[in-house]
Amino acid sequence: MTGHPQEYVILGLLMKEDRHGYEIHRYFSSGLGHLWHAGISNIYALLKHLEITGEVIPKIEIQDNRPAKKIYSITPGGRETFLNWVHGPVEKIRDLRLEFLAKLFFMRELKLSGIGELIAKQIKVCQRQLEAVRQKDEVSRDELDRLVFQFKIYQIEAILMWLQVCDTYLNH
Repeated sequence: MTGHPQEYVILGLLMKEDRHGYEIHRYFSSGLGHLWHAGISNIYALLKHLEITGEVIPKIEIQDNRPAKKIYSITPGGRETFLNWVHGPVEKIRDLRLEFLAKLFFMRELKLSGIGELIAKQIKVCQRQLEAVRQKDEVSRDELDRLVFQFKIYQIEAILMWLQVCDTYLNH
């Protein structure tokens, strides 16, 4: 089981085709560059962890006049881990900017079904969070706390509007 969101991104890249570490780094820099950055040493550390957990397997490719390189493939367990992640909503608002956008990216890139369901699940998570913050705001007597709650309320309301836009663009 993976834990770091960038591990899911690596699994998503390997869903399309087997790749070596530098190819994964290049894809992070180009295809996902506007969403996420990962240094080459970070990529190799994440690949090592995914190898240890059994979600990817390396194959050594011998090259003429060059060092051998590891080509990574996703395992059936890694595929299942990735698909569970990509179809699930993001629980923390702060993770929407990177993680949810990465999920949308991969759903389109890999032509996966369920984008409308993902957006609907995300809307429900945000609506639950909005209701929880509103309840805290109603009972708070401290002015600064109320300002913080109002900020969170406006932020979640804006995200809900943006999710409706996502649904319009990506699901129809």
